[in-house]
This record gives sequence, C-alpha cells and structure tokens, in this order.
Amino acid sequence: MQIRTVPFWAMTAVSFGTGALDAATFLGMDEVFGANMTGNVILIAMSIAGEGSHSYLGPLMALGGFATGSWLLGLIARRHAKTSPVDPLVAPVFAFCAAGMIAVMVALMVFPLEGFTLHAATFSIGVLMGCQAIAARRVGVPDMSTVVITSTLSLLFAEAGTFRGGASNLATSRRAAAVLSMFLGAVCGALLLKIALVAALAVPSLILTAVAAVYVVRAVRNRRGPVVQPEVEPALR
Repeated sequence: MQIRTVPFWAMTAVSFGTGALDAATFLGMDEVFGANMTGNVILIAMSIAGEGSHSYLGPLMALGGFATGSWLLGLIARRHAKTSPVDPLVAPVFAFCAAGMIAVMVALMVFPLEGFTLHAATFSIGVLMGCQAIAARRVGVPDMSTVVITSTLSLLFAEAGTFRGGASNLATSRRAAAVLSMFLGAVCGALLLKIALVAALAVPSLILTAVAAVYVVRAVRNRRGPVVQPEVEPALR
C-alpha cells in the first residue's frame, strides 16, 4: 500500500466500524445511536413531544457524551497544531478511542445491561465517538467524517459525474466508499448482534486498535525521515 492511500483506507475502515457500532447501540442498547447524533436529536425531540416509545434519556446521554468528547478534545487540539505531514495527535486519540471501546465491552460483559451501566456505557461511547470525529477531521480526508454521511450522500448524487462541473471520479469514488463502508458496517453489526452485543462492539474496537497502530507507525517513520504528504483533493461544495 502506498503511503498516500493510508488516510483514505484508514477512514474507510473507521466508517465501517461506526456503522457496526450504530447498529449495535440502536438494536442492542436502548435504541440510541452511538455515533450518529442527528438521529439522537430527532429521538430526543420525538420523546419530548410525547410521540413514539423512546425515552429521551438514552439519546440524551449519547448526545451529551459526544458533545463532551468533542469539546474536551477540541481544547487539546487547539494546543497541538498540525506541524508535520503526520499529525502527532491522531495516533493517541485513536488509541484512546480503541482502549475506551474495549473498556466498555469489558464493563458490559461484567455488569448487567440496565440502569446505570447502560447509560454510563452510552455516555462513554458518545465521548469516544466525539473524539473520533475530531481525529477524523485532523486526518483530513474530504467527505469522511466517520460518524455521519448525510452531506456526503447529498454531494454524491448532486455532483456525480464530471459533466458541467460535477465532481471528479476520485471525489465520487471517495464519497461512495464512505457511504458503502458505513452501510456494510451496519449490516455486519446487526448480524453479529445475533451472537452477542460485545461481538458487534468488537468490530469498532478492533478497527480503532488497528488504525491507532497504523498511525503510531506513521508517526515513528515521520520522526526518522520525512513522509510524503498525501495530496488530498478538496471537497466540492
């Protein structure tokens, strides 16, 4: 694999893991989205309106965790500007997210999935996904936030093809990969949930661990010598 392709494939894998996570949390953890905050905002609104069978507490915990993780990591990120081709903040953040997901899995295997344990796990996953979203922005692959694909999906169809100023084939392929990876991840998570919740949660945990390892290696190589900066095409808006 050429080094310039690493960010794309890493974020594609993380998007796959996010799809598996959302399937696991929605189907196996009180019907909340672990990463897709748009869905949680809607669930909270419907609950406040008294419509549907959802409680606002679960999605509120996920949303609160996501906001907390994004805010805290945002404070840290401001103090660590990207000064080299390989961002030194990315590897530790993905490692933290991987360790956090593993800790959540262990907790769910030890304690019953109800009450405080359920809400604490939901909040923790939200924190980790908030951190993951900021790390993905630092990686800087256009159209791959790894936690949402709504804007990517709209651009995929609105700018498909190069006719009259449409997106390039590269941009279209990248957007399609983001959507497809999250879709397939959700299918995988839903199928693994038939075995056990931790089996579905293992997918994002393993992927985050692998991505963290990749970026640790990249950081070490960058210290030894310059790494070619990937020429990433800017997203068309």
